[in-house]
Amino acid sequence: MLIHECMECGSLSINRIAADDDSGSILDIFNTSLQNSAQFRTRGEADGIIMLNAQDDKLVRSQLFGQNAEMPIFA
Repeated sequence: MLIHECMECGSLSINRIAADDDSGSILDIFNTSLQNSAQFRTRGEADGIIMLNAQDDKLVRSQLFGQNAEMPIFA
């Protein structure tokens, strides 16, 4: 799931990832999300949204590229 922040009201919501979404782009979004502030994470948790962290990297890659697939490393 991706987290969406409304630019008008600031509310947070989750959006499903579709099968035709670009896996590399999703991985980039995950990596960028690791830089979210503690305040943003706390807001999400207050709304019942538990965000992934750096320890979830292997799980994210296996879900995007398959457990036995060679998982690309994006810089």
